[in-house]
Parts: sequence; structure tokens; C-alpha cells
Amino acid sequence: MSIAEILRAATRPAVTVIFAAVIAQVVTQNIDAPDWFIALGTACILWWFGDRTVQHVRESQKAK
Repeated sequence: MSIAEILRAATRPAVTVIFAAVIAQVVTQNIDAPDWFIALGTACILWWFGDRTVQHVRESQKAK
């Protein structure tokens, strides 16, 4: 595993949790967050889950 993969594996969950927590607070407390922040957070979370899904599909295809 390369250093880049280790850094990515360590930072992506933390960034996702931060964005998700802020978005949840914005939604539950009716805070007017900047549109760019919501778009960036949404893109980050979708990228995270999409990438994980692709990885799992590739791994399951290799196992067959």
C-alpha cells in the first residue's frame, strides 16, 4: 500500500463525517449555509460511497 493510499484511506472518512455533520446541522437547525459548501459536501460524500461501491464490485468480480 502506497503512502498516497494510506493518506486517502485515513482522511476520506474524516472529511465525510465532517461534511455530513455540518449538513445535518444545517438541515436540522435551518442554518443558511453557502451553496458552494453544500455542493462540495454532497459531491464529497457521493464520491466516497460511489468509489467504495466500485471497489466492492471489482473485488467481487475478481473473486469469481
